[in-house]
Amino acid sequence: MVLNVDDFDFCLPSHAQGVLEGLQRLRAHPKLSDVTLLAGGREFPCHRGVLALCSHYFHAMFSGDFAESIAARVELKEVDPGALETLLDFAYTGKVTVNQGNVEGLMRTSSQLHFPTIQQVCSRYLRQQMDATNCLGICEFGESHGCPEVSSKAWSFLQENFEAVSQQEEFLQLSKERLAVYLSNEQLQVQEEQSVAEAVLRWVRYDPGQRAQFLPELLELARLVSLPDHYLQNLLAAEPLVRDSAASQALVARSRATLGATGTVPTPPNAAPPQKLEEVLVVVGGRVLEESEDEEGGLETPAAPRNFAFYNPKTRRWMALPDFPDYNKWGFSLVALNNDVYVTGGSRGSRNDTWSTTQAWRFCPKDGAWTAIASMLRARTNHTSAVLNGEIYVLGGTTVEVVEVERYDPYNQSWAAISPALKYVSNFAAAGCLGKLYLVGSCAVKYNALTLQCYNPVRDAWSVITSPFIPKYLSAPRCATLHGLIYLIGDNTKKVHVYDPEANIWQKVQLLHTLHENGGMVPLGDRLFVTGGHWKGMDGDYRVEMEVYDCAKDRWVREGSLPCLWLFHSSSSIFMDTSKWTEAFPGDQRW
Repeated sequence: MVLNVDDFDFCLPSHAQGVLEGLQRLRAHPKLSDVTLLAGGREFPCHRGVLALCSHYFHAMFSGDFAESIAARVELKEVDPGALETLLDFAYTGKVTVNQGNVEGLMRTSSQLHFPTIQQVCSRYLRQQMDATNCLGICEFGESHGCPEVSSKAWSFLQENFEAVSQQEEFLQLSKERLAVYLSNEQLQVQEEQSVAEAVLRWVRYDPGQRAQFLPELLELARLVSLPDHYLQNLLAAEPLVRDSAASQALVARSRATLGATGTVPTPPNAAPPQKLEEVLVVVGGRVLEESEDEEGGLETPAAPRNFAFYNPKTRRWMALPDFPDYNKWGFSLVALNNDVYVTGGSRGSRNDTWSTTQAWRFCPKDGAWTAIASMLRARTNHTSAVLNGEIYVLGGTTVEVVEVERYDPYNQSWAAISPALKYVSNFAAAGCLGKLYLVGSCAVKYNALTLQCYNPVRDAWSVITSPFIPKYLSAPRCATLHGLIYLIGDNTKKVHVYDPEANIWQKVQLLHTLHENGGMVPLGDRLFVTGGHWKGMDGDYRVEMEVYDCAKDRWVREGSLPCLWLFHSSSSIFMDTSKWTEAFPGDQRW
């Protein structure tokens, strides 16, 4: 017997994995398994304990007072055997491959058998694969299988991309009832006022024999009273479907008469006024030029200036919005998602607050208020953010020489860390495009040439892309996606570069008229808006001009100025009810 020896603790790190792998091998020996599942004429030997740990369904079955709890064979009716095999393999290995061919079957079966992890994986996959060709089917699939996060994302996608969705085959195959539900959504965003009516006509033309009878009912949902009179007149004169329907003719004529009599859309008694959804440019301002330094070198901050506004391209006016609560900030980042505005991170850099923050805020135009959301996992300043597949990605801006990335899920209201970029950059911008996240930048200290990196959200993996004619060093690059292309500018040049991800090539377009520092580049409709100030002339005048790029004409046009001399600001575009906000922003003037 050994005396006076300290306890010796031993742990085999691979033990748990080894046991699981061993159980997987034992499935091939029926004598060493304790239950056999039957589905679709196939048999699957397995172990009750493993199933109960991975599935709420099996946990209830085997721990409850049911005949199946002690049965050697359990039949699962109306269960896809192929999907069941995949779920069982996951239970023993923790690995699963989801693709377009199996995602619906896996989602359906994991919902039946309550495999929550697989449900979450399939849900994320569907949200990441969503586009104009499939969002309607995904919406119905999510609703029928109890996946509100999937159907919610599909609804948001439809609202923001109605014109593109309505051009797809999936739209034409909708039932009348389902189409009416979609058309009744007051949040549909369209660039052309007649897009909803045109979508209705396309749907009816797909099968006029069966669908013409529904035209009057659907046209009532197409906002006819908000359409130009010349369009309504053309419907009456040149559209056969309308000419052949007395009820449709009467509806169009009534809409014309209403507009002719009042010039405005009527509001029924005791009803809320109709929304006037328009796409606008929103800007959150930080530091302003009027701030001055006190005798000790600190910033003397006067009364906080207004710092949140939107620009309506139709009226060319700046209107005030409720102030962003964190005044005089810099280094924050702004994006728009589902027509809400999100601001993350930043710093004041004053004597009282010199550190980056994890704070994140959301402004909901419908509620007209800012609210704090879940804090980021890491404090960030001078980071960048982008939207991809209905989620917000924030990149960089931390104190380590790694581009740390995290992602915000608005449905779960939570942040999650993802894989960092492969190459470190400290001078960068990012944009989502065609289902991928692109990061372009360099190491500012070394003035290196730009590096392009691409993130695949399905595989949670980054790659470095070598592409011809990639621009050389750019100071404080900014990028934006429009029509499947990524536009890139910098503080130190008037050059504008464009990257085509499908062709993997860069090219140049028309030069900007002037430099734009510490601003933004935002797609709005079919155009790009560039904001940001610059110092002009020997006397050091500070200008905050805007420019707009017309892609079709390859031309930049000056579009007035920002309403305030912001030294730092961030911007994006959203659709909002402009009739709710009637206060001109201080300093606004017509251009």
